[in-house]
Amino acid sequence: GHEIKVIDANNYQNNEYKKLYLHINDKLKTKVESNILYIRTVDTGSYDGRVGLGFITEDFKVNGIYVSGNTYRTHPIHIFLEPTITQEDQKLLKYYFNFILETFREKLDSEFLTTYKYSDAEYTRKYLGLTQVRSLIETFPIIDMNSDDTVILNNLMNSKNFDSVILFLNKFKKK
Repeated sequence: GHEIKVIDANNYQNNEYKKLYLHINDKLKTKVESNILYIRTVDTGSYDGRVGLGFITEDFKVNGIYVSGNTYRTHPIHIFLEPTITQEDQKLLKYYFNFILETFREKLDSEFLTTYKYSDAEYTRKYLGLTQVRSLIETFPIIDMNSDDTVILNNLMNSKNFDSVILFLNKFKKK
């Protein structure tokens, strides 16, 4: 088997998740390493810690997120995409997902996300349901996009033009 470095989502101490090594088979190793995104479903309190997609290696310096006990909605969750898409496409997905999410937050302010009740933070922590996460990921038409399309989508998001992004995505609606 192979060794892989992960964080244990159930073991949070001194402001970080405990890191450990797991022994896994080839198939699982490939699956874990080819899926580079995780979702944070609850705001942590700082701007960095807002609800959204992130890169596991960048934020945790490991390859995967392991759940050793019960799952809690405050945990970071490793996203496994079916079918698997390239890392480049996952980068675009992260940008897309967070772009749409931030736009919704600005436009709809509090109505879009559920307020996370168990919190005495000064600011309102928001919670995104996993059903919403899945639905939003499913609006990303990467399977039908060619490389020109991905460049266009990137540019539209860079220009912060939400309406053009939506119009562009409508091209890919199932006929």
